Amino acid sequence: MKKVVLTLVIMFCVVFLCNVKVGFTQGMEERMDYLENRLSEMTSIQEDHKSAIGALKGLQDRVSVGFGLRTQFSTTEDAAGTKGDGVSGGRSWDKDFDVTNMRLYFGAKITDNIRVEFNTEISNTDFSAPTGHAHGSGGVTDDIRLLDAFVEYTWNDYAHIRFGRHLPASDRYNLDGPYYQNSYDFPGPGISAYPFKSTGRAEGISYWGQYDGGRFKWQLSAVEGREISGSANDDPDHLMYTGRLTFNFWEPEPGYYNSSTFYGEKDVLAIGLVGVHQSDGAGTAAIPTDYTAYNVDFLLEKNFGWGTIDIEAAYFDYTNHRTSGGTGTTGGAGQAWEVGFSYLYPEKIGWGAPQLVTRYVENNPTEADTPSQWTKNKLEIGLHYIIQGHNAKIALVWSNSKLGGSTTDPDWNESQNSVKLGMQFQH
Repeated sequence: MKKVVLTLVIMFCVVFLCNVKVGFTQGMEERMDYLENRLSEMTSIQEDHKSAIGALKGLQDRVSVGFGLRTQFSTTEDAAGTKGDGVSGGRSWDKDFDVTNMRLYFGAKITDNIRVEFNTEISNTDFSAPTGHAHGSGGVTDDIRLLDAFVEYTWNDYAHIRFGRHLPASDRYNLDGPYYQNSYDFPGPGISAYPFKSTGRAEGISYWGQYDGGRFKWQLSAVEGREISGSANDDPDHLMYTGRLTFNFWEPEPGYYNSSTFYGEKDVLAIGLVGVHQSDGAGTAAIPTDYTAYNVDFLLEKNFGWGTIDIEAAYFDYTNHRTSGGTGTTGGAGQAWEVGFSYLYPEKIGWGAPQLVTRYVENNPTEADTPSQWTKNKLEIGLHYIIQGHNAKIALVWSNSKLGGSTTDPDWNESQNSVKLGMQFQH
């Protein structure tokens, strides 16, 4: 009887173990099938992601988007006897917060040889200020303004063509733009005063090229110049022709644009020569005459290890051949010159490195439209905090200006002080 019971127990165990083995084997097979399916799905998703990432990378190589922001607080001394609060005739200080520049940059590489660029500027105005006020527009709100819109064809380093609205061949400061000056602002009276259409731009065509990576550059432009209804060149039948030659004795400056400092990243010794001419671009509609101008600009920057020294200078000559009718943005012909110096500390203190910057500018309207115009000049001393080159910096600037003007103007040729805290960021 015992043998029979033991035999039955053994048979039951064998059957049970066989069933367990079969169930375990089937479960493992199902699990493996599930894992294989998930792995296949993940591989498929990864391949899809690789394709999308590749497409985005290709788009990034062909499309660029950027922005630039310059904002400031300034306090400027009123002219003597012009305090407008009705309390006293003494001096006061205007105080203004401004967004001086807000730009959006767009670029697209259509083919390996064709590139399109489109940039905008947000024009900041003070809605509440009256017409004629330095910061006002008599009720015109902020708006978006076209800055650049051009196509560039490239064959090689020696041959590029730009067509559309762009910066024509001109002086270093105009080709710097506001973001690539060494000082925080444009130089001031009489500097880069060519009569282009807007913010140094004009519609037209430019041919440019460079040799040895930018050691020697040439830029030639034919653009729309001064065209003012009822004034000289009333009919747009004369283009303005401009040209620039740049030679770098030390390290080259590649590309179409310039910079007035490289913050010690390269040593530069450069000289530029610019010529500008437009037939019937000056005078009056009744008695038009030619507009001719030229300038020479110089830049030296050297990193000595203990700091970076930057010296810049420029001379401008504008002529309307001694006739009436304003030319350029200063309203008359004459000469102007500028000299600047800066020292950049070699190490960062906190987020950035301190830089001492000073500049002097003078404009002499020796062939002025009215004999009562006076010499204008401006002295600046600034302390900059360079966080990331031209992409991030803060500037504290004191300036003293001789305003010029006429003898009928109560603040003619009067000294005026100003203090500004400015910030610049771009990406």
